[in-house]
Amino acid sequence: MNALQIGSMLGPYRITAPVAAGGMGEVWRATDTRLDREVAIKVLSTHFAGNNDASLRFEREAKAVAALSHPNILSIFDFGTSNGVAYAVTELLEGETVRAALVREGPMSWRRAATIAAEIADGLDAAHRKGIIHRDLKPENAFLLADGRVKVLDFGLAHTVGAAERNDKGDEEPTNPYPNRHGGAIGTIGYMAPEQIRDEPVGPACDVFALGCLLQEMLTGRLPFYDPTPVEALWAVLHREPAPIRSAGVAIPVELERIVGQCLAKHPAERFHSARDLAFALRAVGSGTVSPSRFELSTPSGRVARKLEIPETRYARSGEVNIAYQVVGSGMIDLVFVMGWVSHLEYFWREPSFARFLSRLASFSRLILFDKRGTGLSDRVPIDQLPTLEQRMDDVRAVMEAAGSTRAALCGVSEGGPMCSLFAATYPEKTSALVMIGTYAKRIRDDDYPWGPTQEQREAFFDLMQREWGGPVGVAERAPSRAGDPEFRDWWAAYLRMGASPSAAVALTKMNAQIDIRAVLPTIRVPSLVIHRRGDVCLKVEEGRYVASRIPGAKFVELPGNDHLPFVGDQDEILDEIEEFLTGVRHAEEPDRVLATILSVRAVEPIVDPDVESKLGGLVQRETAWYRGRRLPAPDAELDAAFDGPARAVRCGAAIVESARRAGVSLAAGVHTGECDVAGESLSGGAVTIARGIARRAPPHGVVASATVRDLVAGAGIDFDELGELDGQRLFRVAGGR
Repeated sequence: MNALQIGSMLGPYRITAPVAAGGMGEVWRATDTRLDREVAIKVLSTHFAGNNDASLRFEREAKAVAALSHPNILSIFDFGTSNGVAYAVTELLEGETVRAALVREGPMSWRRAATIAAEIADGLDAAHRKGIIHRDLKPENAFLLADGRVKVLDFGLAHTVGAAERNDKGDEEPTNPYPNRHGGAIGTIGYMAPEQIRDEPVGPACDVFALGCLLQEMLTGRLPFYDPTPVEALWAVLHREPAPIRSAGVAIPVELERIVGQCLAKHPAERFHSARDLAFALRAVGSGTVSPSRFELSTPSGRVARKLEIPETRYARSGEVNIAYQVVGSGMIDLVFVMGWVSHLEYFWREPSFARFLSRLASFSRLILFDKRGTGLSDRVPIDQLPTLEQRMDDVRAVMEAAGSTRAALCGVSEGGPMCSLFAATYPEKTSALVMIGTYAKRIRDDDYPWGPTQEQREAFFDLMQREWGGPVGVAERAPSRAGDPEFRDWWAAYLRMGASPSAAVALTKMNAQIDIRAVLPTIRVPSLVIHRRGDVCLKVEEGRYVASRIPGAKFVELPGNDHLPFVGDQDEILDEIEEFLTGVRHAEEPDRVLATILSVRAVEPIVDPDVESKLGGLVQRETAWYRGRRLPAPDAELDAAFDGPARAVRCGAAIVESARRAGVSLAAGVHTGECDVAGESLSGGAVTIARGIARRAPPHGVVASATVRDLVAGAGIDFDELGELDGQRLFRVAGGR
C-alpha cells in the first residue's frame, strides 16, 4: 500500500477512505477542497513507484481517458504529482464491478447481460473513434452504477492507433507491469484476442473479442475458453472453438448466441466491424423487451429536431420464412414502403435523414416497412434461394395480411420499383396506388434500352462488392452529396453489412441484373407516380421517363439533384409530391419545433475576478456535460442549456448554484419544459424565454422550476416549496437549493 492516510492531502484533495487496490495501484475516496465534492483518486502502488514504464503507463491512461467524453467511460478530472506520488482524479462511482456482481449473484439474465454489453460497446466505440484501443476489457474493468448505467474503467493498457510508443527495445510498447504477460502479448488471459496473443497489430476488433468473452461469462458464469493452465487457455483461444453457451444449460435467443459467436471469431475481419455495430445488434436482439434504441430526427437542413424510438419489429410468416416488418403512423392510407438493394429495418432509423423521410411518410399514412427474405432482420436463406420478384410479392402479401391491411399504396425505391410494378399489375384489388422513386424497367443495357449499364460494368461492380463489402460500397453513386460525410459513410457501410453478407449481397445484385419488366408496365391499371432526379448518378433520368411513358396515365415528376437515395438531398420535394398524389393535399411546412427542458442560470452580482470567472466557467462546463446537457447561446451574464430530462436539468442547476455558493459566487437558476424553435444548432424562443424569466425571479443561490417541471419530475426524489407566480405560471423553489 501507499503511505497515504485518511485526512492527508494530495494537492487540493483530502483523502477520506480507501476504495480498492489492484495489481498496479490503489483507489481512494477523497474530497476536492476547491469545489467541495467527492471524487476518486487513483495512485500508483509503491511497488511501481520507481518503475519508469509503470509511471509512463499511468500517465498514458490519464491522457487516454481525458481525451474521451462519454456517458459509458469513467470521467477524469485532474492529473498531477504531490510529494512524489502520481495521482489521477476521477468521478466517484457508486455501485460495483461486473466481477463483483458475478461473484455475488452468479450468471445474469440474458436481457441484463445484453443491455450491459451494449453500453460497454457504446463506450468502446467512443474510444475507438478517438483511435484508442482498450486491450484489457474484463469484468473488473466494467462498473455497474447504482442508477443502472455502465462505465468502462482502466485504460492502463490502452493503445493509441498510429502513436509511437516505446519499449525496452526503444520502438514499440513499454514493458507490461501486469503479471499476465506471455512473450510480447499484452492483456489478461481469457480475454485476449488471437492477434494479441500472437503480438500482432491490434485494432477495435480485439476489444470486440474481449467483450464477447465478457458477455459469455455474464451469461454462463464461465469464460468461453476455460482451461486449467494459462498455456492451455492461450492455446484454446488460438485453435479451439468456444464452448457453446447452450451447453451450459443457459436458455438465450439464438440470435444472441450468434452475436457472441461472431465476437469470438478467430480472424478480426470476421467479427463485428465496429463496436457500434455490436451495440446495435445487442439492442436489436432484445427488441420489444429491452429499452429500444433512440435516434436523432433531423429537419430538412440536417438540424436536430427531436428524439424518437425505433419502432417495434414484428414478424409475418411467408411460407416457411419469417419476414420482419414494422408499422408506423395511423393515417387513413396504408402505404407499403419497399427499399431497393439490401435493407435493415432498424438501421433505417439510425440515419437521421432516413428517419425523417420515413416519419414524413408516416405523418399522412399507416406506413408498413419490411425486410425482404435473406436480408436485414428477416430469415436468412441459402444463397441459391434468394427471393425472386414473385417471392417478394408473396412476402408483401404476407406482411399486409399480418398488418391487417387489405389494400395499400406501394412505394418502391430503385429495385423496389419493379417489384411494386409487378404487384400492382398482378393484384390491382390490393393496390390503391403505385409510387416509384429513382426506378428502372431493365438493369442491363440493350439496343431498345440504351440507358442501363453494360454487362461488363455490372461484372466490375460485382468484383468491387466482393473486394470492398464492409465499407461504404456504392455511396458515391447513390448519395454523392453525402459521400464525403464520415458519419454518413459509416452509417451506410454498417447498414449494408447488417443488411446482407457479402455473398448474399452479390447474389442479390446479380439477380437484380436479370430484371426486365418492360412487358408488365402497360398492364398496370392503378394510379401511378414516377419520380426521378435529373442528375441521378446511379440510374439515369431517362429510365424513369421510360417507365412512366409505358404505364397508362402515369404521372412523371422530374426533380433537380443528383442523389439516388430519396432521403438524401432535398427530400421534401419528393415527399411533397408523394403526399399530394396520395392524399390530394400538399404538405404545409410548419416551423421546426422541439420539446426540451431548459436550464437558465444568471449571476446575481457581476463577477469581477477573472480567475473566479474562469474557474466557474470550467465548473459549469463539467456539470453540464455530466448531466448530459447541451450549452446554448446566451447573454454574457447568463448560461442556457438544454436537457432531454427535466430531473437532470434541475439537478445540474442545483449542482452549479451550490458549487458557486461555496466559491463565494451568487448564482440563481430557472428551469422550464416546453416547446422551442430549432435555430441552427441551437434552440430559441418558447421555453428558453420562460426559463430566463424564471431565473431572474429566482432568489440568490436558489433553483426555481415551473409547475410543468415540478409535475414531470414526480417520483424523482426532488422536493419543492411553492414560491409564487410569474405571468400566470406557478413557480416552485427546489427545497434546500437542490
